[in-house]
Amino acid sequence: MAGLFGLVLGSFLNVVITRFPLRESVLAGPLAWYDNIPLFSYAWLRGHCRACGAAIPWRYPLVELAGGLVVLALWHRFPNKLLLLAYVPFCLALVALTVIDLEHRLLPDIITIPGIIFGLLCSLILPHLSFPEAAAGALAGGALFYGVAWMYEKVAGRRGLGGGDVKLMAMIGAFLGAPSLPLIIFFSAALGSLAGFALVAVKGRYQDGQWRFVAIPYGPFLSVGAFIYLLAGENLLRLLGAG
Repeated sequence: MAGLFGLVLGSFLNVVITRFPLRESVLAGPLAWYDNIPLFSYAWLRGHCRACGAAIPWRYPLVELAGGLVVLALWHRFPNKLLLLAYVPFCLALVALTVIDLEHRLLPDIITIPGIIFGLLCSLILPHLSFPEAAAGALAGGALFYGVAWMYEKVAGRRGLGGGDVKLMAMIGAFLGAPSLPLIIFFSAALGSLAGFALVAVKGRYQDGQWRFVAIPYGPFLSVGAFIYLLAGENLLRLLGAG
């Protein structure tokens, strides 16, 4: 049931991903309900719109599947189901931000800023963090990435991190607290480096220093790093402490 509920939420995420960058409303749509059944409708329609016959991008079923798997993973990870009231919206926001950043190189304020506020409010009523811990995480995450972006621009003469990355990091800190940030940065940097090397190899831009100017969106790697930490971060911290 948790997985099925996640599929439905994943279907709604597709609306958010499609419309938020265009500043369109997510409340109304032209499709009938039976054309919006997660995964099933895509298979039944053979990947084409019933009304106009246009191909439906693979992104739609993939996001629906991601929603289902994310909610299922969280359901199994947290015996205290009350925490899902915070972590399900948080992780689904990360999915939406990941896809939007990949498609538009954009992390919309309409997701990140309410996300920061929601994370702080959750700390007032849920047992995962105290409000001071959530506030410290938001401030540390935002300040850290703002400082990195400022320093990079001063040294390199061009922007490396956008304001959206700063706000995303503040949102992550508000939900996971300041102690989570070093591991999340490590995960995101490692994944981003691997993706960057792969992109350089595919594009053949490894000569004459061109690799230094291959731009990739960083939001997806921060999001994946936060999700990894949420599922396994406490165990990793314990292992590091024991070592």
